[in-house]
Amino acid sequence: MLLAEPGWLVLLVLVPLPWLLQRRRRRIAWPSLDGFAPVRRGRTAFKAAAPALLKGLAIGCLVVAAARPRAVGGHSRVAGQGVAIIVALDQSSSMSTADFPAGSAATRTRLDAAKLTLGRFIAGRADDLVGLVVFANLPDLACPPTLDHAFLLDSVRAVRPARPGDDGTNLGDALVWSLNALKDAPTIKKALVLITDGRNSPAVPHPADPVEAARIARALGVTVHTIAVGRAGTTEVEGPDLDLLERIARAGGGTPFAAEDADALSRVFASIDSLEKSPVRGVVRTYYREEYAPWAAAALGLLVLDRVLAAGPLRRLP
Repeated sequence: MLLAEPGWLVLLVLVPLPWLLQRRRRRIAWPSLDGFAPVRRGRTAFKAAAPALLKGLAIGCLVVAAARPRAVGGHSRVAGQGVAIIVALDQSSSMSTADFPAGSAATRTRLDAAKLTLGRFIAGRADDLVGLVVFANLPDLACPPTLDHAFLLDSVRAVRPARPGDDGTNLGDALVWSLNALKDAPTIKKALVLITDGRNSPAVPHPADPVEAARIARALGVTVHTIAVGRAGTTEVEGPDLDLLERIARAGGGTPFAAEDADALSRVFASIDSLEKSPVRGVVRTYYREEYAPWAAAALGLLVLDRVLAAGPLRRLP
């Protein structure tokens, strides 16, 4: 048991006070009863000491309640100075292609493989602010950079392929939204990880140029890494545009990666994990459960019991 204000325990010296007051209480001398049969003195002694005992215990319980006993209810990380990382994850319909090797004769969709590996990456960055932007034709901030990685992982698991009306691959606007999410992060080091299997094909007016957005990111101190998932296509519209993704990464001061299977994707995230490190100064908040209520209730119960007994079995003359 932990005490928030142990200084109150000094008042425990008052516990014997009811017994001392009872000892000093004036008594009336009654005629002798020596001629009567002897009575059991243990019961009489208990009845005489019970009022002082109950009051003393009540004082002790009140003092302990005033000292605020409490127990640790949990811990929460509320601040950190590691790395702020935003992951821009492509959710276009091509990411639902189930051609991503993931073990013996098994395949996953590109999106599922990216989500699974991203989840493991997040689990290893407990001291870092990590966020998520999902995009197809339009980007959306699914989770701002946060230390609440349980919420972030729920956001990752909730990502689904884009609906037909929003299908497309808008790399430039995804980078801009990611930069906007990173701008207020308190960390010194910041990184952006772009994951896509497609080519830049936005169907919106005035989309941002992805290479120019990467240059702006670098000027703002944000390192941009790109990950191409899936095999390069043989036509203008199939597979990731490896040349464009390399130019984006170089403009953003980062590294271009490519992954054609689950193992390669895991190695890519391991490389990014080793690249984006920073000394951490974290703050952890401890939550406490206040447990003074049972002590206060016990004190009240003892006082009530004292009054009930004083009005009945332990009633005494003035």
